[in-house]
Amino acid sequence: MDDTSTPTPLPSQSTTTISVPENLPEILKTERRRFEDMDSRYAVHAKRLDELEKRLSQGRFHLAVLGQVKRGKSTLLNALLGEDVLPSSVVPLTALPTFVQYGEQRLLTVRYNDNRPDTVMKGEPTQWLNKQLMGFVTEDANPKNENGVLQVEITHPAAILRDVVLIDTPGIGSTYRHNTEATMNFLPQCDAALFVISADPPITEVEVTFLKEIRSRIGQLFFVLNKVDYLTDAERETAVGFYRTVLTRDAGIEPGTRIFPTSARKGLLAKESGDAQQWEESGLAEVFDHLITFLAKEKNRVLRDAIGRKAFDVFQDVHLQIGLENRALELPLAQLECRLAVFDKKIVEAKEQRIHAQDILTGDQKRVYAQLEAYIENLRSPLRERLTTIAEAAISASPQSPEHTAQQAVADAIPAWFERELGRISAMMDQEIAARLKDHEQRADDLIESIRKAAAELFDIPYHAPRGERAYEPVRKPYWVEHDWDSSFSPVSAEVIGRFLPKSLRESLARDRLKKQIDMLVIRNLENLRWATIQNIDTAFRKFSSDLDTNLGLTIDATQGAIRLALEERTRHEENVAGRIDELKKTATDIQCVIDTFGSG
Repeated sequence: MDDTSTPTPLPSQSTTTISVPENLPEILKTERRRFEDMDSRYAVHAKRLDELEKRLSQGRFHLAVLGQVKRGKSTLLNALLGEDVLPSSVVPLTALPTFVQYGEQRLLTVRYNDNRPDTVMKGEPTQWLNKQLMGFVTEDANPKNENGVLQVEITHPAAILRDVVLIDTPGIGSTYRHNTEATMNFLPQCDAALFVISADPPITEVEVTFLKEIRSRIGQLFFVLNKVDYLTDAERETAVGFYRTVLTRDAGIEPGTRIFPTSARKGLLAKESGDAQQWEESGLAEVFDHLITFLAKEKNRVLRDAIGRKAFDVFQDVHLQIGLENRALELPLAQLECRLAVFDKKIVEAKEQRIHAQDILTGDQKRVYAQLEAYIENLRSPLRERLTTIAEAAISASPQSPEHTAQQAVADAIPAWFERELGRISAMMDQEIAARLKDHEQRADDLIESIRKAAAELFDIPYHAPRGERAYEPVRKPYWVEHDWDSSFSPVSAEVIGRFLPKSLRESLARDRLKKQIDMLVIRNLENLRWATIQNIDTAFRKFSSDLDTNLGLTIDATQGAIRLALEERTRHEENVAGRIDELKKTATDIQCVIDTFGSG
């Protein structure tokens, strides 16, 4: 082939389908080590496989456990763990989740809202761990979370935790009303939720209302009917039927949703005594086997397939890089330099397209900002009116201390309202960002693919169209954020001074002062809401831009970089070229065998 001939376009394999092999973990480990043993130019691929290994091993199913206080939620969790680890809700719990994950040792880790280092304590024996935990998550020991705890993590060797991370959430109907709102904002980050109700007392209106709101915020929702050990078989059957009717009719839950009758107390005793029959009778064996294990396996299958597709692209990238390097060593030097010059122009064009893409991305980010600003602005009047109405009602109801009562009523209303709005705005912005980034993702994939395709066609090697770098996002651990909404009024009150004034005048002055203070509270809290949302928007767009630059850089290094390195090797060590070609061909054959295990077709 002479310098001026045009390579025949190679067929695209963009419709390639793959079947991820069962031994994916072993493949990732073996190939990572292979790439580590190769020269430094393949180290980036070894790093990518190492990251995928970690994602696969750490991708445990996140199951949030929900329920109203006194439903036996903590006892249920303890039964699944086989030990009395979590404190029961005899005393109210603060607005803090407790993450329980697998670890060889029992450890308690406390994370804080500020820059304080984590507190890590070894949790042996279990009774000691329970006692220490109470010091952080109970209202009695940590009132209003005055210790500034962000979340609490427990590691425990229970077998169930190898596939599932259990998350004990603040109970609805607990000390703070906005706990419920914070919990609902947290739920979409989890994979599923287990909702605990009990035979006594009956399901409440609060629980039904809560279920109505969360059913659209989480992918899977399952139910445990606890405390059935107090019922006869006939009563148990009647109770399950009754709750199924209530959940379907009033909470909008699907009619076929499974309800597991259990006795958490009996299950915990069974685990502690090693009584297998009692464990079966408690109903928790069925929960363990049918619900949690099934979900964990299903989640792991989806996760394994996603990581397998990503690994498949890594192997194809390596195969392309090896092919380019080998071809660059085989071509006559004049042809190689000519083709490299053509390809360099393609890289320049791609970088120019990247700049243009960034301009469009920046414009879309500004448009998302504008939508946020408009939404925030539209909240001002309704919020001001709502808080004013609450204050007016409090003033009328408390003629002796109208201002103080109104301030307290407004302060009580603020956290729940803003937590709810934060959830709504976050969900709305997530949808808007996803919609806007969808087109950018396609442009980014097309840009990266154009470089790979140009290199393959120019150097006459097989071409593989990637299955999409953005088809899989890293699994993130759910995180809890406790917001501190401003509900503080001016410390100076005129009630003492004006207590001898006529009631009508006193109330008029109180209304004027409250109006000004409510205006300030609205401004400050809306600004906090705006700022928190802007951080999320900035993070999403910044991550997208960074990922694109990283993937583009990796593609350029694997194509242009491989060709240039081969050219340098030929000009400096021509005598080693034949040996290097043989080595590359052998490695390419090995990598192709790995690719074939994915059953591509």
